[in-house]
Amino acid sequence: MSCMILSLILAFCGYSLHNLGQAGQKVGLGLARRNWAAGAAVWVVASLATTAAAFLLLYAVSIGSVTAVGAIGGSGLASLALFSHWVLKETMNRWAIAGISLIFVGSGLIGALSRPMPAVHPAPQTLFAFLGALCLLFVALWVALRRRQSAGGIVIAGFAGALGGVIPLFQKISTSEFGRARSLLELEFQTPGRFLEMVEHGAEILSNPFALAWMGIAVSSTVIMQFSYGRGAAIRVIPSFAANFITVPVIGGLVCYGERLHPLQWAGVALIVGGVLLLTLQRGAAAGSR
Repeated sequence: MSCMILSLILAFCGYSLHNLGQAGQKVGLGLARRNWAAGAAVWVVASLATTAAAFLLLYAVSIGSVTAVGAIGGSGLASLALFSHWVLKETMNRWAIAGISLIFVGSGLIGALSRPMPAVHPAPQTLFAFLGALCLLFVALWVALRRRQSAGGIVIAGFAGALGGVIPLFQKISTSEFGRARSLLELEFQTPGRFLEMVEHGAEILSNPFALAWMGIAVSSTVIMQFSYGRGAAIRVIPSFAANFITVPVIGGLVCYGERLHPLQWAGVALIVGGVLLLTLQRGAAAGSR
């Protein structure tokens, strides 16, 4: 199995585990109101799942394309919808089925046409310039639309999604030789061994400035998204988050790492974005009707 295909499989598992973990956290909090111990147990397991998802995605990005990994970011929503239908016995309408189908067809196109990527030659200044440009763009949108309550929520959610989409870009450079060489934690073991080498390698990946940056960005994205809920209905803010979460790493991979997609892979990206919008819109409408 090629590294590119393995990367996409790991990314699919990572995004699915992340979304399922988030749903599990909500279930745990609800259960805790009736049975604290059981609710806490569910919440802890779900939180461990989201943590494991972050490491799966980190490894997926390290061996594959940021653009391709980011493009299938909506696959987790499809997995969550299927889990909700099969396990939680939630109803699934034709729009949800269409959305799931589009996501899987789009992911299949991206995977089938994936090719080995050239070696990464990180340019930190380009990466930080890209992040700065995104921040300026959303600040400008906020200033222009701040008087419109519903538009403000969409902009805030979009910013949260854009920050979430930047994470794979920083993960890529944090796992490269360039990033590892700038580790802030140097471990030197006297006794050589495979396990100790893995520990040392892991410390280099997780303690360099780029790793600390993506961890901080992840926290910021989560916090900012909470503000969007108070300024707009879920049916508006969730699609805004999801669309930016998928498109930003695709654009960032092209700009920051010089990656390229086959024309049919671009069609796959469009199908995934469309499928995510169908899923989030119909789920938002269902939530708004309750």
